[in-house]
Amino acid sequence: MATAQLSHCITIHKASKETVFPSQITNEHESLKMVKKLFATSISCITYLRGLFPESSYGERHLDDLSLKILREDKKCPGSLHIIRCYVWQY
Repeated sequence: MATAQLSHCITIHKASKETVFPSQITNEHESLKMVKKLFATSISCITYLRGLFPESSYGERHLDDLSLKILREDKKCPGSLHIIRCYVWQY
């Protein structure tokens, strides 16, 4: 009986000019930036899923096919401003 060989198709997406996470980390500074971005993304996802802030307090970023809601400064929502100022992140 012949064995069927499975063929796998790998799709490579071209990196956009603005990426959420770097593809390669070469020094300590880049490593620290990566950890800060992971922390900001985690806090943003948790607050979004729990509905702690209004929709207007979030911006949208894409990571391949994944859509991420990232907490941003919203002057109408002092809670989001407080979190961003406590855990200062920029990206």
